[in-house]
Amino acid sequence: MNANLRPRALLTGVTGYIGGWLTHDLLQRGWSVEALGRRRSTQINIRTHLYDGTYASVSSAVELSQPDVIFHLASAVSVEHKHEQVADIVSANVTFPALILEAMAAHGCWNLVNAGTSWQHFDGTDIYKPANLYAATKQSFEDVASFYVDAHELNVLTLKLFDVYGPADPRAKLLPYLIRSALDGVEVVLSPGEQIIDLVHVRDVVTAFAMAAERLRSGRRKLESFPVRSGETLSLRELVACVDSAVGAPMRVNWGGRPYRAREVMKPWSATSCLPRWQPAVELREGLLEIVAEARRTSRPTST
Repeated sequence: MNANLRPRALLTGVTGYIGGWLTHDLLQRGWSVEALGRRRSTQINIRTHLYDGTYASVSSAVELSQPDVIFHLASAVSVEHKHEQVADIVSANVTFPALILEAMAAHGCWNLVNAGTSWQHFDGTDIYKPANLYAATKQSFEDVASFYVDAHELNVLTLKLFDVYGPADPRAKLLPYLIRSALDGVEVVLSPGEQIIDLVHVRDVVTAFAMAAERLRSGRRKLESFPVRSGETLSLRELVACVDSAVGAPMRVNWGGRPYRAREVMKPWSATSCLPRWQPAVELREGLLEIVAEARRTSRPTST
């Protein structure tokens, strides 16, 4: 499809943090990019196909955009879900991408790059064991994808993401909380801090997505899965010390002020395989200094 034109991408999750970065990256690489989602992006001026929960809306998006590759980043993430979230989590993480596969089979679109999670490996090994319902639904979709790969000869490559960080991150994540609190001199309330973390910079993540797309376009791949990790692991206590160094002042920490979660991931997945030819380029210290500089710049009062 589109062999003589610039490559075309259809993205879900464009309004998310990683999706926004990936959109900009693909545009810079010369891709034509369109979006599929429940709302239009207010920051990226690209064509958006609205998803209304029906197959028809997904089918129309795939037919009109004629993508060489679909990137599925949209998801409903919940570390500890509530009863009323179950239906939405299953709908977003299983039903929606299943409709995408159905539309791909109908319209001759062969390639899907999917975002998974390292939390599919709760015990830190290659064995599937979900840390939470979110991770379980991610695995469920991979199981659904195996049918479409076998029956319709689609290519589906899943990138299982570890903890993704980067500048100007609006998500309620640990690292933005630590850096903002450190800069403001506010005490942080944390668990005892012995859990091990693997942080990978968002620029490295979007590079992995772009390389995964080129891998699928280069030939028949069927069903593949690769971790996206830095390999630079450290404990939460060590991470706080790194933040202290990047900020230039010690953080006020109430260690043990909150308990570990019921299914706290104490050790990340010890995956050794990775996407061929991909490797992380941003070291943690470099990434932290970048985030601190960005946070200071954006919080600086404007002159009148």
